[in-house]
Amino acid sequence: MKQALQDFNIEIVTVPTLAKIPPQAAALWSLIDPAVSTSGSGNLLHLEGNDPVEVRYQLEVCISREIINEHNITKLFVKKLAEIATKDSTKARDILEYVAGQEKRVFDPMTIFKDVEALGFSSKIEIPHYCAYSRKATITPSTIYFSTPTVETTNRVLRHYARENQDGRFLRVQFTDELFEVCKLSAIS
Repeated sequence: MKQALQDFNIEIVTVPTLAKIPPQAAALWSLIDPAVSTSGSGNLLHLEGNDPVEVRYQLEVCISREIINEHNITKLFVKKLAEIATKDSTKARDILEYVAGQEKRVFDPMTIFKDVEALGFSSKIEIPHYCAYSRKATITPSTIYFSTPTVETTNRVLRHYARENQDGRFLRVQFTDELFEVCKLSAIS
């Protein structure tokens, strides 16, 4: 092995000791998952009077796209997001959609709440009657990438279930390889 590495001019450095650091679960999931959660205050799944599904989905978009790392999300961030979502869940979702749209890594998620452009962003616009917002999950062999809802032309199924789709119950699923080349496109389910 050393000879093969040296053939490619790769330097070998001997390390005197190697310590294994045990993996740690991100605190985020204990804060927002219902089975583990113990309190309703500041919790995305226990917001009173609001449906946090859109906010939770958009947070998943940011995490799956590696814009926000799940280990960087603190209890204070979840509490602040839950406070905004309690007052206006559309605003909380819009803030996260703005962050996802920037496609830049955010190392300190609390800075999102100080970003004037993020706070003033509105994603929903009036769309033609023959279109609808659609969520999308791209499945690769190693992970799932969620996408912010986009405007798509409706088909017979979406028009038939238009009322259900307003609640965001449809998810377009796409299977790709790691380079995002389409392998198979499933039907909306």
